[in-house]
Formats: sequence, C-alpha cells, structure tokens
Amino acid sequence: MTQREFEDHVDRGRKLVILDEFVLDVAKYIDWHPGGRFLITHNIGRDISKCFYGGYALEGNLGPTLAPTWTHSNIARQVVNQLIIA
Repeated sequence: MTQREFEDHVDRGRKLVILDEFVLDVAKYIDWHPGGRFLITHNIGRDISKCFYGGYALEGNLGPTLAPTWTHSNIARQVVNQLIIA
C-alpha cells in the first residue's frame, strides 16, 4: 500500500495505523486496547512505532506530569500480527 493509498483509506474513515512499515486495521481492536480507546483513536493515520516500542508518550494525558513510556509484550506483538493488512 502506498502512502497516498493509506491516506485515502484514512480519509474515507478506515481506522488504520502504521507500525514497522506494516499497515494495521485497528477498527475491531480499539475497544479492546488495554490502554484505552483514546490512545488508538488519537493515533489513527499515524506511524505508531515510537509509541509501541516505548520511545514516546503522550504528554499531559495524566495531568501536569509526563505520562510514563510503555513497551509492549509478546502478546501485543501477536495481536499486531492479526491486524496487519498491508
């Protein structure tokens, strides 16, 4: 899938993210994400690699303190494998 195709799908309402150059359809997973619906919804249309591997955290989502970074488990990686569409 090209970048333009990805953007077109997102513009038409598909719930897609990029992780390690894979395109994931997260529509059916949004409500199951242990960190909450907001984290995935906020990142629709974006590359989530830094978030997934703990290199980035949303600032201000826990009040005035910085949010802790998070690295995902092997189970999370297995879930990701099921979400890959391109």
